[in-house]
Amino acid sequence: MSVFKTILAAAIVALPTCVAAAEIDTRHYIYIEASGSVETIADLTKISISLSEKRDTPEAATKTVSDKIAALRSALTELGLKDSAIETNRFDFSKVYIIAKDKTGKPIDYATDPDRDKFDGYRASYTAFITVRSTDNVGAILSSASLLGIEVDSVTFTSSHEEDYLSQARDLAAKKAREKAELYARSLGGKLGGLLNVKEGTGYDPDTMAYVPPDGEADLGVVTGPLPLDIAPGKLTFTASVSAKWELASPAP
Repeated sequence: MSVFKTILAAAIVALPTCVAAAEIDTRHYIYIEASGSVETIADLTKISISLSEKRDTPEAATKTVSDKIAALRSALTELGLKDSAIETNRFDFSKVYIIAKDKTGKPIDYATDPDRDKFDGYRASYTAFITVRSTDNVGAILSSASLLGIEVDSVTFTSSHEEDYLSQARDLAAKKAREKAELYARSLGGKLGGLLNVKEGTGYDPDTMAYVPPDGEADLGVVTGPLPLDIAPGKLTFTASVSAKWELASPAP
């Protein structure tokens, strides 16, 4: 009975090893990384602006901000832009306090003096985006904003057909990857087999680019991520990259 138990235990231990060995994929493969780029002229400008005004009363602070934004809208209208070109992003309103300090310049501990802060009026803050369907009037817009004391936080040149250009770049990247894979397969004396895996972006990742089991039960993983976008005033480059893996098969006899 002792001998039988020993043999049975050994068989149970060896069983997972045999199953694992049967699942090992020994196929040869070709792994390719490729990218595609599309250049175009920018036809869209996005300008981020901000304005902050402090006054003695809430009404005065709000009115100052409102008047300056109205003046900017008027300036944009004179440039041929519609009022809808300015899109309000955020409006904040708060009380302003001056924090009392001791002789050394260190703020007085609030726990020691709960009334240390001195009330100093009200502040209204406003942020917005200006969208211009061209790149011609950017200088005039920035000049109008600066004359009104409105801060320009950023200027971004982009395209109104961004998704179309990204799709073109992805298509180019996929075609280049296929062409390179076929070239390497022929040079190595083989032929390109079935597509094993693909992901957007470059860099081999064993988790996402692992072999698809021969029985085909696993799903094909596609990982998407942000694409690099190189921006220069007046000119844009939309770039996409792809990583793909094909089986390297032997040519038919």
